[in-house]
Amino acid sequence: MADTHIICVSGTGIERRQSLGALITPALAEQARADTNAWIKSLRRVPYGGLTMRNRFRYRDDSLWWFTELYLQKMRQLDGAVLTVLALEHAQADDAPARLIIEGADATTAAAALAFGAAHGVPTDIRGGAGAPPRMFWSGAQVGVTAALSRARQITARALGAGRTQPAPSAIAAFVHTAFWRGATDPDGGQESYIGPVLDALARTAPDAVSLVGIGPRQNFTSRRWWDAMATDHDAPAIRPIESLAPWAALQGSMALWRTRHALADAIVAGEGIRDAAAFRGCDLWPVLSRELRGVAQVQWPWSARAMDEAGAALDALECHTAITYAEAGGWGRAVVLEARRRGVRSVGLQHGFIYRHWLNYLHEPDEMLANGDDAGFPAPDQTLLFDHYAEQHLRSAGAFPATRLAVTGSPRLDDLVARIARLTDADRQATREAVGVVEAGQHLVVLTAKFTEVQEMLPALIDAVRARPGICLAIKAHPAENADVYTPYIDGLANVALAPADADLARLLAAADALVTRNSTVAVDGLVLGLPALVIGLPNNLSPFVDAGVMLGAGDQTVGNALERLLYDRETRTRLKTAAREFVEQYGLRARGTAAEETAAIILTMGPH
Repeated sequence: MADTHIICVSGTGIERRQSLGALITPALAEQARADTNAWIKSLRRVPYGGLTMRNRFRYRDDSLWWFTELYLQKMRQLDGAVLTVLALEHAQADDAPARLIIEGADATTAAAALAFGAAHGVPTDIRGGAGAPPRMFWSGAQVGVTAALSRARQITARALGAGRTQPAPSAIAAFVHTAFWRGATDPDGGQESYIGPVLDALARTAPDAVSLVGIGPRQNFTSRRWWDAMATDHDAPAIRPIESLAPWAALQGSMALWRTRHALADAIVAGEGIRDAAAFRGCDLWPVLSRELRGVAQVQWPWSARAMDEAGAALDALECHTAITYAEAGGWGRAVVLEARRRGVRSVGLQHGFIYRHWLNYLHEPDEMLANGDDAGFPAPDQTLLFDHYAEQHLRSAGAFPATRLAVTGSPRLDDLVARIARLTDADRQATREAVGVVEAGQHLVVLTAKFTEVQEMLPALIDAVRARPGICLAIKAHPAENADVYTPYIDGLANVALAPADADLARLLAAADALVTRNSTVAVDGLVLGLPALVIGLPNNLSPFVDAGVMLGAGDQTVGNALERLLYDRETRTRLKTAAREFVEQYGLRARGTAAEETAAIILTMGPH
């Protein structure tokens, strides 16, 4: 939205021009996220001929609502519309424009701006930008095309002699994303990037009990191309691609739904209550909502039905009694759990990352967990195994999960991090400090861990604060998914700010640091366990609850320098933070267990069929 500009024109013709992005404060973005979640959730109750959306649209005996909400959140178009309305409300309160001009807006922002103008009686002109809305035709067609191409891949693989033609039965099926599998040439060896330690623990205890089912192509979504569905996989022999377990005949139901996707798109926008559901704060956002609902029917539902067919066929082929997924809250995970439930197969969800409070995937109302007619309710795994009691509390309160379906087994990743740090010597720490630019005795090392896209607006204030304090050395640990060069214009020529090497080991950096700075990174949560104090900038954000609890320090643009000084030099502040962090860690069981992978595997192995 930074490229979109709002021109508020007064009654006398005076114009005030400002970036739409400049109007969006962190607090406004926070409100937009919560408002959008509430709007999306409300749609499940919209009436369609005497049925709600949740009951009206189904595949077999299950509601397609569980996939509808995921699409509406993932596409972020409703978020954009809500954010535009809230931003324009602020512009109106400040300038009381007689007319609005919106320049460089995309289709969603333009539609929301026009809706705002109509609702408030302010003539609104759209200039430039506002390209045609994204078309769903190819995306929807692609679901069927890739279904056929991926079967061609398996025919090719068998012709080349790759894999078995008939799968051996397994007690446990672990569904893993092949894009996140590290090959045998990787320094860490062939291992699943997220739950590898758990899979290793299962293999040590019951070597022949687990089959790995690979879902998705080898390429991750950022580099995936349409023809990747045809590519054969020869570097991950431990994984059976799900297509090899789900022949074309198994997809007849989802392909039938795919062929009716356009009729379903017409139906979902034709309910007697859906038109009124497009209102947000008095603004008619129907152009945005109707487009997204059509996308749900044309793209999400056919894909979801196909995933259900494939998951069901894999479970049948492997004759397993337990299914594991670490994406239990996403589209693939929900498909796996739905099909496991249908067959009486036990399902296990493994936490693989921090669960943010506004992540819609884990937000459920009590009624969603309950059966509704033939619909058995939200596909919650039989057991969701969690890192700590903080996550458990969130899922029970915000997700309406029954306590009996949750268990805390610890974080294998945290276990590994703490163990690696424990092996480092003082000489290792000193070498790391020197490598990132600490050259003077007594100089404090502060590590910035954040995505550039999230911290960019706060970066100038942070850099200015460090520039004015030569006793601080700031080392920037670029996010693995971003190019570190984006930081160069901000730090060029500064003696006490440097980029950590791209291959810098996080454990070594944390062991050498005196403090952390971040906006949303969960490394700050690891810092609580390590006794490393953290400064959170750009509030409110995902770490706001930790600042509110007094275990992390928070700062705005105008106070970041003062906050850094308190964090590093004020004994009272440091003592208070460390004491609060220690109590917080104990309260929620955040501490590394050292046995998380083994505890997780033990629970999985004790689960039998329903």
